[in-house]
Amino acid sequence: MGNVLFYTHNKEDLKRIVKMVVEEIRKTEHINDSEINIKEDRLSQREAAAFLGISITSIISWKKQGKVPYYQIGRSIFFSKSELLKIARRNRETLISKRK
Repeated sequence: MGNVLFYTHNKEDLKRIVKMVVEEIRKTEHINDSEINIKEDRLSQREAAAFLGISITSIISWKKQGKVPYYQIGRSIFFSKSELLKIARRNRETLISKRK
């Protein structure tokens, strides 16, 4: 066993330490929640096309024309589900005519 250290703290010191630990845990939980939300929001080109009910060729064309925002990490291309949903709501007529 290692060396055992004993510290003496008063009640206020312990409260302050516990408060700092709780704040650090909350920060970590907040970061982890936002990481999960980001991963759930991310769609591949195929998933984005299926989500909008259009062909993969159309989503690629729209991406090149700047009609839909996308993100690129290396060679991988991703779309934000929430951003696509906003675009779909604004442009319902375009999406309906593409589906026919």
